[in-house]
This record gives sequence, C-alpha cells and structure tokens, in this order.
Amino acid sequence: MILIVDHREIRVSYENNTLCLRRDSEKLQRIPINLLEQVIVYGNPTIEMPVWRALAQAAVPTSLLSHRGAQETAMIAAGLAVRLPLRRLQFRCAEQPRCAIEIARWIVMQKFAAYDLPLSRFTAEQQQPFQQQRAELADKLKQAADIDQFMGIEGALAHTWFTLLANVLPEKWRFTGRNRRPPLDPFNALLSLGYTLLMSEIRQVLISEGLDPAFGFLHQPVAGREALVLDFTELFRGAVDFAQYLFIDRLSPEDFTYSHEHGCRLNKTARPGFYGLWSEFREQCPCINPHHLEDKPNTGFPSTELCFTPLAEQIRGKVAVFRELLKTQEDQYRG
Repeated sequence: MILIVDHREIRVSYENNTLCLRRDSEKLQRIPINLLEQVIVYGNPTIEMPVWRALAQAAVPTSLLSHRGAQETAMIAAGLAVRLPLRRLQFRCAEQPRCAIEIARWIVMQKFAAYDLPLSRFTAEQQQPFQQQRAELADKLKQAADIDQFMGIEGALAHTWFTLLANVLPEKWRFTGRNRRPPLDPFNALLSLGYTLLMSEIRQVLISEGLDPAFGFLHQPVAGREALVLDFTELFRGAVDFAQYLFIDRLSPEDFTYSHEHGCRLNKTARPGFYGLWSEFREQCPCINPHHLEDKPNTGFPSTELCFTPLAEQIRGKVAVFRELLKTQEDQYRG
C-alpha cells in the first residue's frame, strides 16, 4: 500500500514494527511497516526519527515533496546494496569512453521505442509528424559519437512529442509544451508529479539490484544529482505520459491551484484521485506487447496490444538487460 501524509497536524511515530498516525491526541491509523510499498510526504507533518530509520531498513521508498514545490524533492531509501561486483562493473564501463558512449546510445534508443505506448492513443495521421521525426533522428543517433549529440537528439524528439500533445490536448489545459520548476499548467503539473514518483521507484530498484544511482551514462555524474536514476527515468517517461494523458480527462481546471511563485499544482481535493491512479499504475503498469503490432483496418489507428505488469518488475527487467549490456561492452572493449 501507499501511505500519503499531507496534513501538518499529523504526527507519525514508530512502535513495534508499526507506523502510528495521530492528530493531536487522536489515533488515526496503525500500519504495519511490512505492508508499505511507498511513502509520500507533503509539507511539514511531524515524523519522528525512528520512522525514517525503520523505513530505510525496510527498503520502503519515501518521497518528501515540498508543499508548494519551492524545494527539490528528497528521496529516502536503504543504502547501497552489497553487490559490489556489479557496481564495480558499472564504474569500469563509465571510465571507458567507448563503452560509456554505447551504453548512452542504448538509453536513447530505449526512450525512442518507449514512445510507442503513448502513441497508441493517437491516429496514424496525428502520429505522422512525430514518426517521421523519430525515424530521421534514429538515423542520426546511429552516427552520433558523443554525449552532447545524444542529448541534442533526445531533446529534439522530446520537443516533437510535446508538440504533438499540445495539438491534441483541449485548450482548457493551456498546454503548449514541457515546462517545470514550477510547472505552469495542469498537464505539466501532473507530469512533474508523476516523474518524481517514478524516480523514487527507480532509485529503490537500482539500489536493491546493486547499482550506484549517482553514476550515469547519458546523464553525467554531477554532485547532488542521481544520474543513473535520470537515465532509467527516460525509459519510463512514455508510460507516465500515457497514464497522465488518460487521467486528465477525469479532471477539470478547478482541480488545480495557480500562483505566480509556485506555478500550477494539483489541489488537495484532487490528490486522492491522482494517488489512486498512481497505485494502479505501480501494480499494473502498461507496456506494448511487441508481438502484436499491426494496422487496425478502416480506423486510422495502429493496432497495439497492451500488457500490464508491476512497475518494479518492468524496471528490474530493464536493469537485467542493462547488466548484460555492461558485460557485453566490457568484453568488447577488452577484445
């Protein structure tokens, strides 16, 4: 289950492997920690120190969200796993330019392919400009030879994707393209929140699998930035975009707050609906069945069959492929 703590009057304590939530002297809820899959904290509730220690020891990913987006999201989880050989392999590949370039190329290729999921919502005619741009940029990606080129190619396709969304989303959402820190419109607000929670999930899996979340390939290591988490986030942004595109139909502009300082935010009344969606997304994350891609006659829509598997399972699947890629690249370098 997902625990959301978003009232400043709430106090959370830890007793006998259980989190206890209270408001003043009233006991609201008791939750065994082994039932928790994720914790999300908004604003400034009072949470006692043993709670953080217990969550970390139980490897429960926890996201600390600023009440109005004024601060960066903080993520808390267990420390690095003890699988040192994989982490050493990660470092060796990152230190060899030829290996690192091919791994970064793989990340961008995976992101290109991941757009197939959200594209399934649009007609062939709506998709056409994006598909043409993707094919052209895929050719450039094959020839690219450094990180700056990769980032430019990735950014160009992302811009084309958000242009497609701007053309199909109703005008009431005022979406003209991607913006953040702060998000300026409802759809960007949903994307930012979804990407933040996705990064928390990815970080936890990377650590549990023995990878260093701070040492990336497409995104370069920078102090205070978990570059490998950002790399893997690129692989799943399409799934988040797909989910938020469907979810926004359930909302109205009145479900958001707006301010010059803090931008656009989902209001407290609408948040339960979002977290209900996120809970479903974690348990049944959509993906394309690669064995069922064909044209659907007389509709203009491509025919795609969706699969639904837990998000963590999909992330672990990508980590397994990534692990083999690291081994292959090192073997080729040594050869």
